[in-house]
Amino acid sequence: MHPLASSLAALALGATLSATAQASVIVTQPGDLTLIGVQPVSPAFNGWSVSGDVTAPNDNTLLLTTAFDASDDTGGSAVVGSGAIPAQQARGVEELAGLAIGALDTTVDGVVQQAMEGSVISRTLWVSAGDTLSFRWQLLSNEDPLTGLPDLAFVTIGGQLTELGTPGIAALQGFGGFQHGTGWLTFSHTFTEAGPLALNNIELAFGVVDRGDTSTSTALAVQGVTVTPVPEPATWGLVVSGLIAGGGLSWRRRRAPG
Repeated sequence: MHPLASSLAALALGATLSATAQASVIVTQPGDLTLIGVQPVSPAFNGWSVSGDVTAPNDNTLLLTTAFDASDDTGGSAVVGSGAIPAQQARGVEELAGLAIGALDTTVDGVVQQAMEGSVISRTLWVSAGDTLSFRWQLLSNEDPLTGLPDLAFVTIGGQLTELGTPGIAALQGFGGFQHGTGWLTFSHTFTEAGPLALNNIELAFGVVDRGDTSTSTALAVQGVTVTPVPEPATWGLVVSGLIAGGGLSWRRRRAPG
């Protein structure tokens, strides 16, 4: 097993959850953490169901990889947990992410590149119309950005797939056993009443899969997953009242004799 390089400490950058009245907060369904294959050793695991090769480089970050064992990456495996799981079988990556079998396949130059193996984490969010989901993510890979296979990092929100990226966008130096990386990127999604998603309890999943082979690894790092609630009507009333009161005071001051 290849240990995480000390440079993974760089993953500590960025969002830390806060419980203050003005902060964004995670809204989750009560319940115990479900673990498949790894033992949680960090608060970063709290509330997540985990399957595959997943670890917490720090208390704010989860790292998912497609590494299975020491034979990956020409003997320099980036495996950090218990090893990736198959993508296309019962309780595989696609099913656990709320997707149909084959949903993560792609076609390149007329050749189907099948989703092979990877890792997935998921949890339930309780949301209302107007709430905004946001998180920071980073793709790391040993696939060559120009000639490598199109491994995939993704998120599903209520079973709706969003492709975050492939190694083709990993133009920066990688770390922690990975040669290439994207740097930290930000994703946000605002929930509305319209569309296919039923609000209230929404299943959120992050995943990463090898496509076309199982020998070269890719990873997805995620941190700062938050749901920012829409302001309550009463809150807006207070804001408007304050603006009106402030405007009235300013008008009276202008009218007062010098």
